[in-house]
Amino acid sequence: MSSNEVLPQGSIRVENLSKSFGGVSAVSDVSLSVPAGTFYGIIGPNGSGKSTLLDCISGVHTSYGGRVHFEDTDISGMALHKIASLGMLRTFQVSRLFENMSVLSNVMVAAPEQEGEGLFSAISGSWRKSQAGHLTRARSLIDHYELTRVEEAYASELSGGQRRLLELARLLMMRPRAVLLDEPFAGVSPVNRARLLKQLHSFSEAGITVLMVEHRLELVEELCDKVGVMAEGKIIAEGAMSDLRQDRAVLSAYLGEFHKDALRM
Repeated sequence: MSSNEVLPQGSIRVENLSKSFGGVSAVSDVSLSVPAGTFYGIIGPNGSGKSTLLDCISGVHTSYGGRVHFEDTDISGMALHKIASLGMLRTFQVSRLFENMSVLSNVMVAAPEQEGEGLFSAISGSWRKSQAGHLTRARSLIDHYELTRVEEAYASELSGGQRRLLELARLLMMRPRAVLLDEPFAGVSPVNRARLLKQLHSFSEAGITVLMVEHRLELVEELCDKVGVMAEGKIIAEGAMSDLRQDRAVLSAYLGEFHKDALRM
C-alpha cells in the first residue's frame, strides 16, 4: 500500500498477516481487502484460523507479523480498545453482555462521549441534555431490534437470539464504521435467526463494513458480497459463494469435517 494512499471510510486491508502460538502457525501470510460498506465472509473448517485472524485484526492479539489498515490508519499492533475508538468494533462467539444490567442499560452504556464523565459537565449539569439524547437513541435501537418488550429485563434472562440482537443494538449505539462478527448465528433459534438476518442486512444498507466468520454457508451466501475460504491458516480461495461451491480446493478443505453436500444448497 502506498504511503500516500487514503483508504475509504470503513475499509479494511490486511497484508501478509501471520500469527503463531508456541511455534505452531495459526494464520499464515493472509492478505485480504474489504471495501467500505461491503460484507465479507470468512468460512473454513474448525481450526483453520478464522477466529485468530479476527483477533489480530481487531486488536485482541497485538503481536503478529504483517500489517492491518483501517481506512487511512495503520492499526497493526494496536489494542482492542484503541481500534474500537477509531470506529472498528468486534463481537465474539460467546456474547459479552453486562449480565446483571437491563437491556436498556446495556445499550446506554455503549453511548460514545458520555458528557457526565467530564468535571465541567458534571458540575454544570449540561450532561442531562446529552443523556436524554442517548436515551432516545437507545430506545429507538431497542425498538428497531424488536427488544422493547424485554427492555427492563436483565441480559442474563435473554434467549440466545435476543442476546445477539442486543449485541447489534449496542454496536450501533457506538456508531461504528466497520464491525467484525465471529459466528453471529451460533446458538440462535430459527425464529430469531430470521430476525438477526434481517438486521444484518440493515448494516449494509447503513454503509457499515462487515467482516464475518460464520459456519452456516446458506447465510454467508445470502449476506456476503465476497467470501474467503481458510484452511490451515491460509486463504485458499476467494469469490462469490456460488462459485466457491464448485471450487475443488474448497471441497477438499471441507472433506473430513463436512460432507461435500454441505457446500451445496
